[in-house]
Amino acid sequence: MPTIKKHTSRPWLSEKKPFEGFVHHNTAFYQSTQWRRLRALKLSEQPLCEECLRAGKTTSAQMVDHIVPINKGGAALDMDNLQSLCNACHARKSAADK
Repeated sequence: MPTIKKHTSRPWLSEKKPFEGFVHHNTAFYQSTQWRRLRALKLSEQPLCEECLRAGKTTSAQMVDHIVPINKGGAALDMDNLQSLCNACHARKSAADK
């Protein structure tokens, strides 16, 4: 049975660095202590997904989402602009916002 080389040199392709992913322009904000504390407070006050609750389902929330996105003028640290969402609802809302 033939063996397949694990690493093949391809000089026409640039070398990949360990992580060259997209860095969100709000990354510094989302790593701040203020945001992390507010996020933890919101999840402790509302541990269930608010979208799922409106649909009559009970799902635990993993994300805290800005109702009006920061880059569209929403208040970054206002509790009234936050909602607890599960991953599926957050992905759906984020896709709709774009």
